[in-house]
Amino acid sequence: MKRVFVTGADGMLGSSICRELLQQGFEVKALCFPASKTGTLNGLPIEIVLGDVSDKDFLLREMKGCQFVIHVAALMTLWPRRNDKMKFVNIQGTKNVMEAAQELKLERMIHIGTAASFANGSKENPGNENNPFVGGKFKMDYIDSKFQAQQILLENHKKTGFPVIILNPTFMIGPFDSGPSSGQMLIAIFKNTLKWYNQGGKNFVCSTDVAKAAVNAISKGTLGQCYITGNENLEYKEFFVKAFKQMNKPFKMKGVPNAVLLSAGFLSSILARITGKKPKLSYGIALLAKEDNYFSSAKAMKELDMPQTPIEIGIEQCLEWFKANKYL
Repeated sequence: MKRVFVTGADGMLGSSICRELLQQGFEVKALCFPASKTGTLNGLPIEIVLGDVSDKDFLLREMKGCQFVIHVAALMTLWPRRNDKMKFVNIQGTKNVMEAAQELKLERMIHIGTAASFANGSKENPGNENNPFVGGKFKMDYIDSKFQAQQILLENHKKTGFPVIILNPTFMIGPFDSGPSSGQMLIAIFKNTLKWYNQGGKNFVCSTDVAKAAVNAISKGTLGQCYITGNENLEYKEFFVKAFKQMNKPFKMKGVPNAVLLSAGFLSSILARITGKKPKLSYGIALLAKEDNYFSSAKAMKELDMPQTPIEIGIEQCLEWFKANKYL
Protein backbone atom coordinates (compact mmCIF):
# COMPACT_ATOMS: atom_id res chain seq x y z
CA MET A 1 0.00 0.00 0.00
CA LYS A 2 1.35 3.44 -0.97
CA ARG A 3 2.15 5.82 1.88
CA VAL A 4 1.56 9.58 1.76
CA PHE A 5 3.20 12.19 3.98
CA VAL A 6 0.84 15.14 4.62
CA THR A 7 2.12 18.41 6.10
CA GLY A 8 -0.33 20.71 7.84
CA ALA A 9 -2.48 17.62 8.23
CA ASP A 10 -4.80 18.85 10.98
CA GLY A 11 -5.90 22.10 9.31
CA MET A 12 -9.19 22.51 7.46
CA LEU A 13 -7.85 21.28 4.11
CA GLY A 14 -5.31 18.83 5.52
CA SER A 15 -7.96 17.09 7.62
CA SER A 16 -10.10 16.48 4.54
CA ILE A 17 -7.06 15.36 2.53
CA CYS A 18 -6.22 12.75 5.18
CA ARG A 19 -9.76 11.38 5.00
CA GLU A 20 -9.78 11.36 1.21
CA LEU A 21 -6.44 9.50 1.19
CA LEU A 22 -7.89 6.81 3.44
CA GLN A 23 -10.98 6.65 1.25
CA GLN A 24 -8.78 6.05 -1.81
CA GLY A 25 -6.77 3.31 -0.09
CA PHE A 26 -3.56 5.09 0.91
CA GLU A 27 -1.68 4.90 4.18
CA VAL A 28 -1.28 8.31 5.82
CA LYS A 29 1.56 9.81 7.83
CA ALA A 30 0.35 13.15 9.14
CA LEU A 31 2.66 15.98 10.18
CA CYS A 32 1.15 18.36 12.73
CA PHE A 33 2.74 21.38 14.37
CA PRO A 34 3.58 20.58 18.03
CA ALA A 35 1.55 23.48 19.44
CA SER A 36 -1.49 22.59 17.34
CA LYS A 37 -4.20 20.71 19.21
CA THR A 38 -7.18 20.83 16.90
CA GLY A 39 -8.41 17.26 17.37
CA THR A 40 -9.53 17.13 13.75
CA LEU A 41 -7.67 13.85 13.15
CA ASN A 42 -8.84 12.06 16.31
CA GLY A 43 -9.87 8.46 15.69
CA LEU A 44 -8.41 8.17 12.20
CA PRO A 45 -6.22 5.11 11.42
CA ILE A 46 -3.17 7.19 10.57
CA GLU A 47 0.31 7.84 11.98
CA ILE A 48 0.72 11.32 13.45
CA VAL A 49 4.12 12.94 13.95
CA LEU A 50 4.79 16.32 15.55
CA GLY A 51 7.29 18.60 13.92
CA ASP A 52 8.02 21.60 11.76
CA VAL A 53 8.70 22.03 8.03
CA SER A 54 11.52 24.42 8.94
CA ASP A 55 13.57 21.37 10.09
CA LYS A 56 14.86 19.60 6.98
CA ASP A 57 16.64 16.83 8.94
CA PHE A 58 13.35 16.01 10.64
CA LEU A 59 11.60 15.87 7.26
CA LEU A 60 14.26 13.56 5.80
CA ARG A 61 13.86 11.23 8.73
CA GLU A 62 10.07 11.19 8.85
CA MET A 63 9.35 11.18 5.10
CA LYS A 64 11.49 8.09 4.60
CA GLY A 65 9.33 5.16 3.53
CA CYS A 66 6.67 7.39 1.94
CA GLN A 67 6.07 7.45 -1.81
CA PHE A 68 4.28 10.80 -2.01
CA VAL A 69 4.03 14.08 -0.12
CA ILE A 70 1.14 16.53 -0.05
CA HIS A 71 2.44 19.83 1.28
CA VAL A 72 -0.36 21.85 2.87
CA ALA A 73 1.44 23.49 5.81
CA ALA A 74 1.75 27.28 5.59
CA LEU A 75 1.31 30.35 7.71
CA MET A 76 -1.53 32.59 6.59
CA THR A 77 -2.27 36.02 7.90
CA LEU A 78 -3.14 39.21 6.07
CA TRP A 79 -2.23 41.46 9.00
CA PRO A 80 0.34 42.70 9.44
CA ARG A 81 1.01 42.68 5.74
CA ARG A 82 4.73 42.10 6.29
CA ASN A 83 5.75 39.07 8.37
CA ASP A 84 9.26 37.59 8.27
CA LYS A 85 8.27 34.37 10.06
CA MET A 86 5.52 33.71 7.53
CA LYS A 87 7.93 34.26 4.64
CA PHE A 88 10.40 31.82 6.18
CA VAL A 89 7.82 29.08 6.76
CA ASN A 90 6.12 29.48 3.39
CA ILE A 91 9.29 29.74 1.30
CA GLN A 92 12.05 27.92 3.19
CA GLY A 93 9.59 25.36 4.56
CA THR A 94 8.48 24.54 1.02
CA LYS A 95 12.12 24.29 -0.12
CA ASN A 96 12.81 21.89 2.74
CA VAL A 97 9.90 19.64 1.79
CA MET A 98 10.94 19.77 -1.87
CA GLU A 99 14.59 18.96 -1.15
CA ALA A 100 13.68 16.13 1.22
CA ALA A 101 11.31 14.66 -1.37
CA GLN A 102 14.01 14.94 -4.03
CA GLU A 103 16.72 13.36 -1.91
CA LEU A 104 14.41 10.51 -0.89
CA LYS A 105 13.28 10.09 -4.52
CA LEU A 106 9.59 10.35 -3.73
CA GLU A 107 7.36 9.67 -6.71
CA ARG A 108 5.46 12.96 -6.58
CA MET A 109 4.98 16.12 -4.52
CA ILE A 110 1.59 17.84 -4.43
CA HIS A 111 1.93 21.44 -3.28
CA ILE A 112 -0.99 23.57 -2.10
CA GLY A 113 -0.52 27.13 -3.31
CA THR A 114 -3.11 29.87 -3.82
CA ALA A 115 -5.20 31.17 -6.70
CA ALA A 116 -3.75 34.60 -5.86
CA SER A 117 -0.63 33.50 -7.75
CA PHE A 118 -2.58 34.30 -10.92
CA ALA A 119 -4.41 37.43 -12.03
CA ASN A 120 -8.12 37.33 -11.28
CA GLY A 121 -10.78 38.08 -13.84
CA SER A 122 -14.44 38.92 -14.32
CA LYS A 123 -17.38 36.54 -14.27
CA GLU A 124 -17.44 36.70 -18.05
CA ASN A 125 -13.68 36.18 -18.36
CA PRO A 126 -12.44 34.55 -15.14
CA GLY A 127 -8.76 34.22 -14.33
CA ASN A 128 -6.90 31.04 -15.26
CA GLU A 129 -3.46 29.44 -15.02
CA ASN A 130 -2.17 31.43 -17.99
CA ASN A 131 -2.68 34.76 -16.24
CA PRO A 132 0.44 36.47 -14.83
CA PHE A 133 1.02 37.15 -11.14
CA VAL A 134 -0.23 40.61 -10.14
CA GLY A 135 -0.61 40.04 -6.41
CA GLY A 136 2.53 41.99 -5.61
CA LYS A 137 0.48 45.20 -5.76
CA PHE A 138 -1.14 44.30 -2.43
CA LYS A 139 2.25 44.22 -0.67
CA MET A 140 1.27 41.20 1.42
CA ASP A 141 3.89 38.67 2.44
CA TYR A 142 1.36 35.83 2.40
CA ILE A 143 0.54 36.33 -1.27
CA ASP A 144 4.13 37.10 -2.22
CA SER A 145 5.61 34.16 -0.29
CA LYS A 146 3.17 31.64 -1.76
CA PHE A 147 4.01 32.85 -5.27
CA GLN A 148 7.76 32.70 -4.59
CA ALA A 149 7.44 29.15 -3.24
CA GLN A 150 5.50 28.18 -6.36
CA GLN A 151 8.20 29.60 -8.62
CA ILE A 152 10.91 27.67 -6.75
CA LEU A 153 9.04 24.42 -7.34
CA LEU A 154 8.38 25.14 -11.01
CA GLU A 155 12.00 26.15 -11.65
CA ASN A 156 13.24 22.97 -10.01
CA HIS A 157 10.91 20.94 -12.21
CA LYS A 158 12.27 22.66 -15.31
CA LYS A 159 15.89 22.12 -14.28
CA THR A 160 15.77 18.61 -12.83
CA GLY A 161 12.40 17.12 -13.73
CA PHE A 162 11.35 17.15 -10.07
CA PRO A 163 7.87 15.55 -10.01
CA VAL A 164 5.61 18.27 -8.63
CA ILE A 165 2.02 19.37 -9.22
CA ILE A 166 0.66 22.59 -7.71
CA LEU A 167 -2.94 23.15 -6.66
CA ASN A 168 -4.12 26.75 -6.33
CA PRO A 169 -7.29 26.87 -4.23
CA THR A 170 -9.68 29.79 -4.20
CA PHE A 171 -11.69 30.67 -1.05
CA MET A 172 -12.44 27.41 0.74
CA ILE A 173 -15.46 26.65 2.94
CA GLY A 174 -15.91 23.36 4.77
CA PRO A 175 -15.57 21.27 7.92
CA PHE A 176 -12.58 21.04 10.31
CA ASP A 177 -12.12 24.83 10.30
CA SER A 178 -10.59 24.84 13.78
CA GLY A 179 -9.01 28.31 13.43
CA PRO A 180 -11.60 29.32 12.52
CA SER A 181 -10.50 30.86 9.24
CA SER A 182 -12.94 31.25 6.35
CA GLY A 183 -15.78 30.09 8.59
CA GLN A 184 -15.51 33.23 10.69
CA MET A 185 -17.96 34.85 8.27
CA LEU A 186 -20.49 32.12 8.93
CA ILE A 187 -20.05 32.45 12.69
CA ALA A 188 -20.65 36.21 12.37
CA ILE A 189 -23.84 35.60 10.39
CA PHE A 190 -25.01 33.01 12.92
CA LYS A 191 -24.43 35.47 15.77
CA ASN A 192 -26.02 38.39 13.86
CA THR A 193 -22.84 40.49 14.02
CA LEU A 194 -22.22 40.79 10.26
CA LYS A 195 -24.35 43.66 8.98
CA TRP A 196 -22.67 44.90 5.81
CA TYR A 197 -21.34 43.63 2.51
CA ASN A 198 -19.33 45.44 -0.15
CA GLN A 199 -19.14 45.42 -3.91
CA GLY A 200 -17.00 42.76 -5.56
CA GLY A 201 -16.86 39.02 -5.08
CA LYS A 202 -14.71 35.93 -5.25
CA ASN A 203 -14.57 32.29 -6.21
CA PHE A 204 -15.85 29.97 -3.49
CA VAL A 205 -15.12 26.23 -3.27
CA CYS A 206 -15.88 23.36 -0.89
CA SER A 207 -12.65 22.34 0.85
CA THR A 208 -13.60 18.68 0.39
CA ASP A 209 -13.50 19.18 -3.39
CA VAL A 210 -9.99 20.63 -3.16
CA ALA A 211 -8.99 17.65 -1.00
CA LYS A 212 -10.25 15.22 -3.63
CA ALA A 213 -8.36 17.06 -6.37
CA ALA A 214 -5.18 16.97 -4.26
CA VAL A 215 -5.41 13.21 -3.77
CA ASN A 216 -6.36 12.66 -7.42
CA ALA A 217 -3.19 14.59 -8.35
CA ILE A 218 -1.15 11.66 -7.02
CA SER A 219 -2.02 9.76 -10.17
CA LYS A 220 -3.57 12.38 -12.46
CA GLY A 221 -2.54 15.70 -13.92
CA THR A 222 0.65 16.86 -15.63
CA LEU A 223 3.91 17.30 -13.74
CA GLY A 224 5.17 20.87 -13.53
CA GLN A 225 1.66 22.27 -13.95
CA CYS A 226 -0.58 24.46 -11.77
CA TYR A 227 -4.30 23.84 -11.27
CA ILE A 228 -6.71 26.46 -9.96
CA THR A 229 -9.10 24.56 -7.70
CA GLY A 230 -12.30 26.52 -7.25
CA ASN A 231 -15.98 26.42 -8.11
CA GLU A 232 -18.58 29.20 -7.91
CA ASN A 233 -17.90 32.82 -8.87
CA LEU A 234 -20.21 34.80 -6.61
CA GLU A 235 -20.68 38.41 -5.68
CA TYR A 236 -20.49 38.83 -1.91
CA LYS A 237 -24.23 39.48 -1.75
CA GLU A 238 -24.91 36.26 -3.67
CA PHE A 239 -22.76 34.26 -1.24
CA PHE A 240 -24.31 35.82 1.84
CA VAL A 241 -27.83 35.18 0.55
CA LYS A 242 -26.91 31.49 0.23
CA ALA A 243 -25.41 31.45 3.74
CA PHE A 244 -28.46 33.09 5.32
CA LYS A 245 -30.70 30.62 3.55
CA GLN A 246 -28.71 27.66 4.90
CA MET A 247 -29.22 29.05 8.41
CA ASN A 248 -32.93 29.72 7.82
CA LYS A 249 -32.35 33.39 8.54
CA PRO A 250 -33.87 36.35 6.65
CA PHE A 251 -31.29 38.25 4.65
CA LYS A 252 -30.93 41.71 6.22
CA MET A 253 -27.41 42.81 5.28
CA LYS A 254 -26.88 46.20 3.68
CA GLY A 255 -24.52 47.02 0.85
CA VAL A 256 -21.81 49.68 1.26
CA PRO A 257 -19.63 51.36 -1.39
CA ASN A 258 -16.03 50.21 -1.65
CA ALA A 259 -14.89 53.71 -0.67
CA VAL A 260 -16.49 53.19 2.74
CA LEU A 261 -14.83 49.76 3.02
CA LEU A 262 -11.39 51.17 2.23
CA SER A 263 -11.81 54.05 4.68
CA ALA A 264 -12.87 51.68 7.46
CA GLY A 265 -9.94 49.37 6.71
CA PHE A 266 -7.48 52.27 6.70
CA LEU A 267 -8.68 53.61 10.04
CA SER A 268 -8.75 50.12 11.58
CA SER A 269 -5.16 49.49 10.49
CA ILE A 270 -4.00 52.77 12.06
CA LEU A 271 -5.76 51.86 15.31
CA ALA A 272 -4.23 48.37 15.20
CA ARG A 273 -0.72 49.80 14.93
CA ILE A 274 -1.40 51.94 17.98
CA THR A 275 -2.99 49.22 20.13
CA GLY A 276 -1.16 46.17 18.76
CA LYS A 277 -4.48 44.34 18.42
CA LYS A 278 -5.34 42.58 15.18
CA PRO A 279 -8.09 44.48 13.33
CA LYS A 280 -11.24 42.74 12.12
CA LEU A 281 -10.87 44.65 8.85
CA SER A 282 -7.39 45.78 7.86
CA TYR A 283 -6.61 48.06 4.93
CA GLY A 284 -4.98 45.14 3.13
CA ILE A 285 -8.05 42.96 3.52
CA ALA A 286 -10.20 45.84 2.29
CA LEU A 287 -8.02 46.16 -0.82
CA LEU A 288 -8.47 42.46 -1.55
CA ALA A 289 -12.19 42.47 -0.79
CA LYS A 290 -13.03 45.13 -3.34
CA GLU A 291 -11.61 43.03 -6.18
CA ASP A 292 -13.61 40.77 -8.50
CA ASN A 293 -11.63 37.65 -7.58
CA TYR A 294 -13.17 35.34 -10.16
CA PHE A 295 -11.40 32.27 -11.52
CA SER A 296 -11.97 29.26 -13.77
CA SER A 297 -11.32 25.69 -12.59
CA ALA A 298 -11.86 24.11 -16.00
CA LYS A 299 -8.33 22.68 -16.08
CA ALA A 300 -8.62 21.01 -12.65
CA MET A 301 -12.05 19.63 -13.53
CA LYS A 302 -10.74 18.12 -16.77
CA GLU A 303 -7.34 16.81 -15.66
CA LEU A 304 -7.82 16.10 -11.95
CA ASP A 305 -11.49 15.06 -12.02
CA MET A 306 -12.22 17.75 -9.47
CA PRO A 307 -15.84 17.74 -8.28
CA GLN A 308 -17.96 20.89 -8.20
CA THR A 309 -20.07 20.51 -5.09
CA PRO A 310 -22.56 23.36 -4.55
CA ILE A 311 -21.16 25.82 -2.03
CA GLU A 312 -24.35 25.44 0.02
CA ILE A 313 -23.12 21.98 1.00
CA GLY A 314 -19.76 23.38 2.08
CA ILE A 315 -21.57 25.98 4.19
CA GLU A 316 -23.74 23.28 5.74
CA GLN A 317 -20.75 21.03 6.50
CA CYS A 318 -18.88 23.94 8.08
CA LEU A 319 -21.84 24.89 10.27
CA GLU A 320 -22.43 21.28 11.34
CA TRP A 321 -18.78 20.93 12.35
CA PHE A 322 -18.88 24.23 14.25
CA LYS A 323 -21.99 23.11 16.15
CA ALA A 324 -20.57 19.67 16.93
CA ASN A 325 -17.38 21.27 18.26
CA LYS A 326 -19.12 24.01 20.25
CA TYR A 327 -18.08 26.98 18.12
CA LEU A 328 -21.76 27.88 17.86
